[in-house]
Amino acid sequence: MSSKSCFSLLSLSVLVISSPVRAALISNSGFETDTFNTFPGYISGNGPITGWSSDVDANAGLNPGGGSPFANNGVIPEGTQVGFIQANNSTTTLSSNAGITDLTPGETYNLTFRVNSRNAQNPRMTLLIDGQPFVTNNVTSVGGTNPYKYVSVNFTATSTTASLAISNSSATDNTLLLDDFKIAAATPKFTTSAWTGDATSGLVSTLNYTHAFNFGNNATNTTVNGIPFTAIVGGSPSAAGSFSLNLPNGFGADANNVTGDSLNLANSFVWGNQNGSLIIEGLTDGQLYRTSIFTVGWDDNPGRNSTFSAGGERLTVDVSGLGNNNGTRIDFEFMANGTTQEITFDSLDGQTFHTYAFANAEIPEPSGLALLALGMLGLARRRR
Repeated sequence: MSSKSCFSLLSLSVLVISSPVRAALISNSGFETDTFNTFPGYISGNGPITGWSSDVDANAGLNPGGGSPFANNGVIPEGTQVGFIQANNSTTTLSSNAGITDLTPGETYNLTFRVNSRNAQNPRMTLLIDGQPFVTNNVTSVGGTNPYKYVSVNFTATSTTASLAISNSSATDNTLLLDDFKIAAATPKFTTSAWTGDATSGLVSTLNYTHAFNFGNNATNTTVNGIPFTAIVGGSPSAAGSFSLNLPNGFGADANNVTGDSLNLANSFVWGNQNGSLIIEGLTDGQLYRTSIFTVGWDDNPGRNSTFSAGGERLTVDVSGLGNNNGTRIDFEFMANGTTQEITFDSLDGQTFHTYAFANAEIPEPSGLALLALGMLGLARRRR
């Protein structure tokens, strides 16, 4: 290829990369615009919250941290105050007036915000985007000076705006705390999909698997799609120089709807730490990997959510999000920065993440021309 051709391709690739998506916005995303002076901070006694409204003004408002009656534990994530939603045998909803604006239809976005509850309370939160529930879960208080919890979801924009609302449907007096909403276009590194059996396991025999382990009290060595899994029985499984998983309790003989050889992975699991972590060792610096974590629904009620975090990426996942006895696969794609990668999963309410198995595979990187072609397709789509 001539130097002129190389230069043309390079120039085109720069053009593709430099075609940005508009920055999406959420008004007053940290609840810092207003100051409420009438105790205890309800909208009904102070006036509206800039950019937000509630269907029950006597149940929602603003609180500073420290000695305020509702925001009485944890460290305020952004600024000095948070929004709150109180409920007592009825549902109260706080909505963004303009919603999420400046979206590009067809683009994928990541919405992340922080949650907590009044000390020793357990509000029932539902996040709704365009009227659709994305997360429904109780939220326990973090206590003391601990950080607020993360909620993180991905969605595809269908219009230039999307409605945004958070409700509290507690059956008793419980208060939900909210702060630090962030929205950005994203190519998600964390994704989820249904795991029904071998065909949906994501396990590919042509890839090189550096790790493949399954867990729980009934775990046995097995092979799925040509990938051999090593069983480790009991809680807190680990292998020296390979991985460690700090879930201390084992469970066995779990009946479910997973089929094929994958059923041997879905037979048992480990659980029991609301701030769990998987540490993967023995990686090659600069290599692209995909880690797959397998779980199965425990009941029919939504509410076993944990937020997965790694390398600044996050996604909130419900063990039972696809229904009782149905499997879910969580994938995380990353470029190794060193020889170790930690993936944490923090529960919103203390109901810990059931982990049946995990596998880690080396992923071939796309060639330069393939990346360029993908960029050109993306540019053409955005121009349309």
